[in-house]
Amino acid sequence: MLRDLLIEKDFFEEIRKKALESDEEENSLDEIDLFEKAVFKRLKKKRSVKKYKKLGVTKSDLKEIIELADIVGLDVLGGPSNLDIAKDHQEWCTICGRCCRESESIFIHKDELNVLFTFNPDLKEGIIPNKQYPGHYELKDIRPCKYIDPETNRCGIYDSRPQVCRSYPLVLVESGGKSKNIINLRHSCNYSVQLVLEKSIILFDEALRRLEKN
Repeated sequence: MLRDLLIEKDFFEEIRKKALESDEEENSLDEIDLFEKAVFKRLKKKRSVKKYKKLGVTKSDLKEIIELADIVGLDVLGGPSNLDIAKDHQEWCTICGRCCRESESIFIHKDELNVLFTFNPDLKEGIIPNKQYPGHYELKDIRPCKYIDPETNRCGIYDSRPQVCRSYPLVLVESGGKSKNIINLRHSCNYSVQLVLEKSIILFDEALRRLEKN
């Protein structure tokens, strides 16, 4: 019910299907399910359905709002982008180190090389050509990244780290000839969960405002 006040049902189902198909390379359906459950657990504490029961709000509304928050950047609705929200809340990162230990690849844009080598000359032996994106590069040793301190989980090249590390939990992808930042869904990543939770709260409040107005 609430989600329908924000986006047409047929249109949502269409973009949700496309999002799940494109997400399969990064996240399994099981991971997406676990992630959305993690967000739901927190959202129901922030926006209890009991408070809005007289308006007909149910737990299903919360789940539907989370599904929308997963796949739509709020900037398309006149709100902040994923990148804007993430930049404003770096405190959400608990420095658990999972992103540094579990990443499949750490992409390095060709224009980043000079900066990386200037501050980290020894890095030249740890960077190789990127097979998937010719002309660009990636770190040679990953899982875990060799630059993470095993005791503190801190990055050894933090001040000059690649943009892909700076932007996490957002991942830049190509879609329809355009680039966009999507959330790398990890149910165990507090940063990712909090980001979608924040979006869900904004969407819920806007849908509720429209409901009360009607």
